[in-house]
Amino acid sequence: MSNSLRPVPPPLPDDPVDVKQTHVVAEFKLDLPLTTCRIDPTGQYVFAGAEDYNVYRWEISAGADSKTVFKAHDSWVRCVDFSPNGEFLYTAGYDDHIGIWRTADTSAEPAPLKMIDAHKGWVRWVRASPDGTQLASCGNDNLIKLWSLPDGKLIKEFAGHTRYPYAVVFHPDGQRLASFDLMGVIKEWDIASGQELRSFEAKFMWGFDEKFRADMGGARDMAFSADGKTLAVAGLTEVTNAFAGVHKPMILLVDWDKAEHRHKFKDDAYKGMVWGVRFHPDGFVIGAGAPQSGNKGMLWFWNPGEEKAFHAVTLTHCARGLDITPDARRLAIAQFDGLLKVYQMTAQAEA
Repeated sequence: MSNSLRPVPPPLPDDPVDVKQTHVVAEFKLDLPLTTCRIDPTGQYVFAGAEDYNVYRWEISAGADSKTVFKAHDSWVRCVDFSPNGEFLYTAGYDDHIGIWRTADTSAEPAPLKMIDAHKGWVRWVRASPDGTQLASCGNDNLIKLWSLPDGKLIKEFAGHTRYPYAVVFHPDGQRLASFDLMGVIKEWDIASGQELRSFEAKFMWGFDEKFRADMGGARDMAFSADGKTLAVAGLTEVTNAFAGVHKPMILLVDWDKAEHRHKFKDDAYKGMVWGVRFHPDGFVIGAGAPQSGNKGMLWFWNPGEEKAFHAVTLTHCARGLDITPDARRLAIAQFDGLLKVYQMTAQAEA
């Protein structure tokens, strides 16, 4: 498995990014809810997990007939990632396994190159290192694990979370990991030594439901800014009813060097959760969410430091995942109604 330089995505028209012109350019449909979505590093393919335990791939420019099914997991796949060069796909399943696949497998029924028995309990997250030689995962056994690539062998275990971590990501320097657990605890780990470097809290992204005696919290998505100075955490806040989903959506921006909460994005008029977050190279933050009830998801565009979104798009159903293309001109959203939509953040082409 090679890890050559990141591929150059196919060019789009030179129209400037203008999120107020955001419009749908492609749709793909399944007959059951989606669980996540990602766009590969070439910008050619969009992938989605679904509640039938499969992962689906479409070629964005080719339409619905380009669907390919990646089938091997025995439960939901909630997270996927790629090698930096786009050659390999990594899938994290609630069946305790991590799958390694060829992203552009052209066979009628792609088979995984390897299925790793990774965690005792759900594998909630998986991310490849910036150089493509390592893979980080976290699961319901409260552990962060580091795997070598290409062989998928266990390198290290990072123990310290007392409740299960929802997400783990590499810092852009490739030397550290960041993780976020159910209780709103953020940890930083040194990869070389395996030691915990820091631990700090975002307890407002957790709540306890007294009636049902249940905790509600955790990150539904995490991402570092390209310079590694800011960590974005997508989730919820102000929990009042865990089982009915009564809470508000939140994106937390963390000053990573200072371990301080830099900004909290919260839509007070919307009850629900943020399921996806991305930094855009133009300086704004994109979030996608699902409501407490009903089917109108939301797509938000925020400028750091501002209290309110400068633009929002109402989705046709609840968002379950968000990703952007390598050139940052398109984004994909997975929905609970089985729709995977690709939006372009430029003016619409004239007919």
